[in-house]
Amino acid sequence: MRENPPIMVLAEESPEEVTFRFRGRRWAVATLIPGVALLWLVRYLYLLGRSQTWMLVVVGVFGLMLVYSSVYSATADQWLTVSGLRKTVRFHKKNLYGRVAWEKAPGEFRNIRVGRYTRPSNWHIALVGRDGFELYLGEHAFGAFTLERAIQVAAKVSQRTGIPLEAPNQI
Repeated sequence: MRENPPIMVLAEESPEEVTFRFRGRRWAVATLIPGVALLWLVRYLYLLGRSQTWMLVVVGVFGLMLVYSSVYSATADQWLTVSGLRKTVRFHKKNLYGRVAWEKAPGEFRNIRVGRYTRPSNWHIALVGRDGFELYLGEHAFGAFTLERAIQVAAKVSQRTGIPLEAPNQI
């Protein structure tokens, strides 16, 4: 099983390059606060002796998972730069488990696909490699709210690299 990296959002743009980044700091704060609160609650209830141990274990494990997610997100550094000048796609990812970095030519990608996973979901933009691996891009952490905006973001990559854009005809 392979990990698909989280959605990277449009961070910087010039006529030659577009850079997408994973914004992990917000998620780190959003998970740290409830995680610490749950762990504090478990400790408090345990010291009072008024709760069943199995319930404290369940809540405590969830709190630990939130704190772990916070630490993972706070230490993660991930970006993807699409260069029209050099005609390359560069990817960098560093987290608790190590570092991955590569640079590929546009020919190593099948297409840029805009679509939805489920009907009520936001629009997703996937840079699809010839091996089937997908990198997710978006205007924010949830993808894009409208099809028009998703196509605009995907077109920025397509215009700079020549990677074909595959999108539904619903504009």
